[in-house]
Amino acid sequence: MFDGIIHSVQDHLLYVFRDPRIVVVIIAVLPVVEARLAIPIAFGYGLGAAESLIWAFLGSSLVVPLLLLWLIPFIRWLSEGVFRKAGKAVYSHLQTKAAGISSGCKPNAALTERKKIAGVFAFVAVPLPMTGVWTGSAVACIAGLNYRKALFAVTAGNFVASLIVTLLTFFFKDYVNYIIAGFCACALAAAAVTASKLLRKPKKNI
Repeated sequence: MFDGIIHSVQDHLLYVFRDPRIVVVIIAVLPVVEARLAIPIAFGYGLGAAESLIWAFLGSSLVVPLLLLWLIPFIRWLSEGVFRKAGKAVYSHLQTKAAGISSGCKPNAALTERKKIAGVFAFVAVPLPMTGVWTGSAVACIAGLNYRKALFAVTAGNFVASLIVTLLTFFFKDYVNYIIAGFCACALAAAAVTASKLLRKPKKNI
């Protein structure tokens, strides 16, 4: 049943954007799903492993420079307007993740900086929903990494995550539709759980 649904969605996207590579890049740019979903979609279109990896990685990495500059200011702006409750909840959630990366740092600036870089890298490198470049960029900013180090940590982590997903999809490419459906289900579940936590969590000051 869901095979037909997946093929129908893929065909519609291909009809709109004409080129499967464009579809892959657009999906990779989207938050939550990013390259983790774009790579199985690329395999579904018949792209090879290397091409799937390259286009999905490029698509998800394109937004990183912009996210590092504007995502946190945008969330702060939300916190001051009509959506202040949501903005404060999201910022509080990201602060918690950033604190986890920075915890246990020794009072040594160089060691602390390296631990933060490694923490952001590891966070993004795990190919799960809600641990991609969108969340990773926000966490890197809140953790206090400078722009170049944050860009390196997020992009390097994104490459590792993309490579892991590519290898998994390659070895199980006969079940690519199951991978797509499974990841979509995981992404929806992760988004629902995160939203539930945000609604219950007491808000910290920004």
